[in-house]
Amino acid sequence: MIDNKPQRLVVDLSSVTYIDSSGLAALIAAMQRVERYGGKFLLAGLQGTICDIFENLRLDQVFQIFPDAAAALAAI
Repeated sequence: MIDNKPQRLVVDLSSVTYIDSSGLAALIAAMQRVERYGGKFLLAGLQGTICDIFENLRLDQVFQIFPDAAAALAAI
C-alpha cells in the first residue's frame, strides 16, 4: 500500500489486543516511509494495553493518534 504513496494512511488498531517490539518496529518503519515522501501516517483506535504501551514508550508523542478512523480522516 505504501508503494502507491497515499497522501494519508490510517492504520486502525481498534481490534488489536497484543503488540510486541516487532509490531512496533513495523509501525515505525511504515511511518518513516510514508513521511519520507510527504504523506501522513495516522493511527486510530488504540485500546487498553495497546494504548498503555504507546504511552509508556512515549510513542504517543511520535505517532499521530486518534480515537477512531473517522476522527483520523476528519482531522486532515
